[in-house]
Amino acid sequence: MYVEEAGNPDGPSMLLVHGFLSSNAQWDLNREELGKQYRLLMVELVGHGQSSAPDNAEDYGIDSLVAELEAIREAHQVETWWVCGQSLGGAISILYCLTHPERVRGLIFTNTRAAFGIKREGVSSNGGVPPTITSTRDLPVHPINAKRLPEGIKQRMVEAADAMTVAATNQFLARRHSWKSTARMAELAMPVLLVNGRWESAFQEFVDQAADLIPKLQVVSLEGGHAINAEQPEQFNAAVITFISDLD
Repeated sequence: MYVEEAGNPDGPSMLLVHGFLSSNAQWDLNREELGKQYRLLMVELVGHGQSSAPDNAEDYGIDSLVAELEAIREAHQVETWWVCGQSLGGAISILYCLTHPERVRGLIFTNTRAAFGIKREGVSSNGGVPPTITSTRDLPVHPINAKRLPEGIKQRMVEAADAMTVAATNQFLARRHSWKSTARMAELAMPVLLVNGRWESAFQEFVDQAADLIPKLQVVSLEGGHAINAEQPEQFNAAVITFISDLD
């Protein structure tokens, strides 16, 4: 995975993990404010952005992704860090925290149906990968279809999604049920913040479920949708900073 380091080199470390068909452009409106206080380690998932797209299918599995995040922590000499994930990155972040809880100071995630068992995520009605995909634009979750992203970020995310190979895209789609973690969410002993974009109606049923399952959960609901960190960056940044400040 490609790793971009930014922010305050002397501040507490924070891992940032973007979502499916995205890149580190996801954090364009968060990096400056969060970077004033935290050392940001922004990763791009395999097959995304500047990361490689391996031919080995196992490299896309959750065990491999979690192991690579842990290797990144070690390589950057981080003892413990805050972990923040958006969309699919949120689901992956939860699974990382369940695997390495001793390395996590706290977890922040946004709307992620993947963590709760997605019913539809750019796949055909019969539950399989659409048989006619010739590019990532065949998927309804492609950022070209986003309606509330700031234009500059949207263009960068569209370019990143267009650059993804069909093979890498299908590797993620084929694993769309493997990101679910509801059976283990009660094990999340660290403080957890869910920043919820309340306008994404398909996710709202999971907010109460998260509150029932996660022991130390705080929920901040904002006026926005799936990409709440980019749609309401000032409020998202404030929610994250307040959450961490109250704990420190």
